[in-house]
Amino acid sequence: MRIVAVVNNKGGVGKTTITANLGAGLAARGMKVLMIDLDPQASLTKSFFTVDESQLFLSKLQTIGAWFRAPDRGRAQVLADLVFSPPRCNALIGKQGGWLELVPSDPLIINSESLIPGAVDNTGNIRAAKFVDLHRRLAEDLADPAFSKYDVVLIDCAPAFSLTTKMATVAADMLLMPARPDFLSTEAIQVMGQRLLELTRAFNKHREAAPDGVPVMRMPRVAVLFTMVQWHNGGPIDVQAQFINEVTALGVPVFGTLLRDRSSAYAASGRFGVPTMLANGIAPEIRTNLNDCVDELLTMFERL
Repeated sequence: MRIVAVVNNKGGVGKTTITANLGAGLAARGMKVLMIDLDPQASLTKSFFTVDESQLFLSKLQTIGAWFRAPDRGRAQVLADLVFSPPRCNALIGKQGGWLELVPSDPLIINSESLIPGAVDNTGNIRAAKFVDLHRRLAEDLADPAFSKYDVVLIDCAPAFSLTTKMATVAADMLLMPARPDFLSTEAIQVMGQRLLELTRAFNKHREAAPDGVPVMRMPRVAVLFTMVQWHNGGPIDVQAQFINEVTALGVPVFGTLLRDRSSAYAASGRFGVPTMLANGIAPEIRTNLNDCVDELLTMFERL
């Protein structure tokens, strides 16, 4: 099982769109895919419903908030019980032998620390004795046999380096960072690198006081995927090409696939209740662009 966290501190870069379409694309290749929505906005969860359906269906779903509120014992079974299978999506991809499932989000996880019993002290800070257990909570639960049937787990993270994003980072084999080719996104990539280094150091420091058997945290592999790229004369426009080259020069692995700026097509997916890749009436070049991204991700898996 490969675990991929989709992260970026900056919003509006396409994290949810990427997560939904990669999940659908992998499942369409015959893979069993689990997606976990860790963004309190729940945009990934809503990607599998039409606008008219969303309120009715979402009001009936158990969300990951129940997992955060659960005590330490028995969490894995609670998380497994929260898995939901989007019927419309799976009707389209089931013929290929793949399957896609989802753990829905909850707006309350914006304050995730306060939901977990005993996680914080009376000042609102995470208790030192709980640091390692909290940050490994998701990793430990995904190691439960209930999740062994999945080939890939994709985790859609909030646009902040909060506890939920840190949990996903500790659990992940790989971090996929969607970014627009502009100054702010380039800066956000550098900031994320520093945050990852700080988390790794803090985790390993707290690990020294933890019981034996807790693995050392290593910096996860990071790959940047540029999104919303404006195309002209067979390549990105000059100003965007400059930022792409700057990030590449940092030594950060970068997807060769550049996702073109097709915002209107991605925004329209809410009418269909399935990711853009599976929707009818989508221009072939958009589906091809997304499939190229899936191909490259699978190649990266081989190197992990």
